Amino acid sequence: MPRIKRRRSSARNSDEKDVGELMSKNIKAMYDGKLCKVEVLKMTENPLLYLVHYVGWNSRYDQWLPESKVFISDEEGIAKGKENAGEQEAPFPSKKLKSSSKSKKVKPKIEPIPKEETVTPGKVKSIKSETEGEEKNEESREMTYEEQRLENIRRNQQFLAMLNLKGAAEAAKKPKSNKIVRMKKPPTRERRLPKRRSLRVQGLSSDGKKLPDNFKPLSNSAPSYERIREEGTLEISASNKDYLKELMAGSGGTDNVEGGKVEIGASLMKYAERMSKMQIFDTGLVKVVKERIYSAVFHPGPKIMVAAGDKRGNLGFWRVGSKGENNGVVGFHPHGNVIAGLHFSDVDTNKLYSSSYDGHVRMLDLEKQEFSDVITDSEDEFYDIASVKGERPLYVSSRGGFVYKIDPREKKSEEYALHDNKIFTLSFNQAKPHEFCTASLDRTVRIWDSRKLTEKRTKPVFQMVHGLCVTGARYSPDGKYLVSCNNDCLLRIWNTATIKNKRPNGPEPNSQVRHDTRTGRWLTKFKCEWDPKQSNVFIVGSMDRPRCVEIFGVNDDAKASRIMRLRDDYVGSVQSINVFHETRDVILSANSSGRCHVWSSEEI
Repeated sequence: MPRIKRRRSSARNSDEKDVGELMSKNIKAMYDGKLCKVEVLKMTENPLLYLVHYVGWNSRYDQWLPESKVFISDEEGIAKGKENAGEQEAPFPSKKLKSSSKSKKVKPKIEPIPKEETVTPGKVKSIKSETEGEEKNEESREMTYEEQRLENIRRNQQFLAMLNLKGAAEAAKKPKSNKIVRMKKPPTRERRLPKRRSLRVQGLSSDGKKLPDNFKPLSNSAPSYERIREEGTLEISASNKDYLKELMAGSGGTDNVEGGKVEIGASLMKYAERMSKMQIFDTGLVKVVKERIYSAVFHPGPKIMVAAGDKRGNLGFWRVGSKGENNGVVGFHPHGNVIAGLHFSDVDTNKLYSSSYDGHVRMLDLEKQEFSDVITDSEDEFYDIASVKGERPLYVSSRGGFVYKIDPREKKSEEYALHDNKIFTLSFNQAKPHEFCTASLDRTVRIWDSRKLTEKRTKPVFQMVHGLCVTGARYSPDGKYLVSCNNDCLLRIWNTATIKNKRPNGPEPNSQVRHDTRTGRWLTKFKCEWDPKQSNVFIVGSMDRPRCVEIFGVNDDAKASRIMRLRDDYVGSVQSINVFHETRDVILSANSSGRCHVWSSEEI
């Protein structure tokens, strides 16, 4: 059933009157200087107002107008409307509405009414007085906006004075105190966590079974270190002198090798068979230094003794297999920063040289039991140390891209600018003593001729460009191969006899082996180290799980391949530093907690 549309009726006043006689007349209202046709719907007498409807517009715009705004469509009414054209106010918002007819209709314009304006009896009275005659306009004129505002202010002030709000507000105010009152915080109770007791602490094995009676727990504490940081000759305390002398007893010389002779230059298959017997015994594991190990080296003697340097400048000695005090470990603190290089002299094996980030190269004389400065540079940092076998001069790399040639006896040095950035390692070709290589942060490995070095920038013999930073490059013991380790996860091998400059990036490697070298910032960078007893085998750390160290072999065509992974239950961390013993089948591995592991085929 269709809905019936009904016109919404306005609220009716008691004074409303019939407007039947006005409905038949042509009524118009003035708006914006124009006369608009309207219909009068209702009217009131007191005051005299008309409810008008604009013809053709929506009924929601109907409004009440005074008599002065409504005119009959005759000559007199039109003239009166033109006189009052400027007094018309905006009857509704300025939104234009569509008319039912096709002709365009005049739309009302919006002029917002001020918010402060209020309708007062005086204003309504003035509207009515306009209909009584022009003679009364001056006596009953409308109040201006300013007068109305002032009148409203006056009336509001009178009303507030009657309420006496000011006196009540002052009475409610409390006197201010200069004393600062601080709230006491309730005491916080520390949450007690349950104590964690591992199976080892409980005396149980990993399977929950009771440990054997002869079980020996590992020691996590490093020995106390004697701090030695002065310049010049530095003496060692008497107690450490005696202990170091005891460790060194019987360690001189390299001819009398215990444990039988090792076959030099054996085939890779026989070598792999020997390496397969390697393991870590209970006496081959101890914490040598307090912090992350950056350098480690074997003493070239029959007794297995290890020296290791850490990131805080601690230097530790460990006599492997010793059952004495501190498990055969004695420690010193000769440097104030990372000990990056350790090197036993080839001429006198009782002298150990150490290079550090603190700008010092120092020598420990194991016979005289004292440290001495070899070279000092407060504006540079020292990294690796190397020398030609059987010669005294030392070569030290630095952060500034320099290599220092040092005479330990006269303590004089010569410096050569070889790279634009830090040099991590340098290594000599023992078959050609004048030839050495450097590995740098500038992503290159360079080969140099020591006879052609000058104080000015020297041109390298060869330059091999890598994808990322090169952390290490080493010559094989016989000088036949060169291996590099860098951060692009590739191990590159060159045959030094066939190196030729045919490419802009330098000689192409004979082989490349994929190897994960992404150690991050908390582990020491990997470096490849050759076996002095087997010139075609090198060892390197590994990121694989379970943790291990990897051994690679190189054939006659310089093609490298992995021949062995060494794993043990004692190895639960990444072994960044790995070194072969010169005369025995013994391997040293060190991690970032200061712990050293010794691999051997029999207990030492």
